[in-house]
Amino acid sequence: MTERNGDGEEFRECQASMLRAWPFVHSVGDVWAAAGATLEERRLTDYELVYFPDGSSTIYETDEETYKLDKPCFIFTRPGEGHRYRFDSNKNVRHLFVHFDYEELRRGDARFDSLLFGSPYLPVSGNSLLPALLGQMVRIADFQLAYWKRRLSALLSSALEELCASADNALEELARPLPLPISQALTYMEDHLEESITIEAIARQSGWSHEHFTRMFVASVGMSPKRALLERRLRRAELLMQSGRWTVKQIAYRVGFRDEHHFSKMYKRLRGMTASAYIARCESSLAQHALPAPDTVASLSSNRHVLVNEQIK
Repeated sequence: MTERNGDGEEFRECQASMLRAWPFVHSVGDVWAAAGATLEERRLTDYELVYFPDGSSTIYETDEETYKLDKPCFIFTRPGEGHRYRFDSNKNVRHLFVHFDYEELRRGDARFDSLLFGSPYLPVSGNSLLPALLGQMVRIADFQLAYWKRRLSALLSSALEELCASADNALEELARPLPLPISQALTYMEDHLEESITIEAIARQSGWSHEHFTRMFVASVGMSPKRALLERRLRRAELLMQSGRWTVKQIAYRVGFRDEHHFSKMYKRLRGMTASAYIARCESSLAQHALPAPDTVASLSSNRHVLVNEQIK
């Protein structure tokens, strides 16, 4: 594979920089494995991150464990680990991958403990940015515009940080729904946003004491009940602002604020702009005609394998 855009000097500069700070990407790809295919035991000299966007009966085996990839997931394989894939016998299986080396991983940086010592099987939560990051890497490698190798390394660095941040909680998040009392409390919030409800009233819906409810709520949702109620009020307000039918004062009352100025103050503090500025933004022609973006991973053409840096460090 040849260097494009005459970037031989860029290659050397980027390589030196990436060796110091960023992952060094060897290859990326987006490939369909034929139904029934097998990838027999192998031991890599570098790291491999593989994304399976669809669940299947594909099996990933290590020397100690067997994992059925029946949900969207990532597989992280470390250097020297024996592993094999047995792909679904009934359908072709798409997977996106990146091979790389990273000095921070080799040195055992504590922030990567989840990857270094945890399970290689990492389920993907519904709000994860990781699939889009990996899809963008494949796209960048395919077009190879200026500084593409540096961009790959920067995106992979972000992906690994994001992966570590979610790895400890992903299995629990996917396997365990919210406790029923917490779910009931959230529903009660949504149904009474126009009212001046108190946290005490919300806690009573759970059947728990106020103190126990607050502890359980924070543990389950990740924020206090007061902050969660405020966030839901602001989200409802933004939907009303997008409609263009209401004044700031009317919206404030419709989401449970009895003081327009208090609503405006809280909105500015948490959103970084005034409610009036948000309404003006929603009135722009771009906002009026915008449509949801397509799935970035699904929109990629597939079956590509791009050699990024031939030298394996």
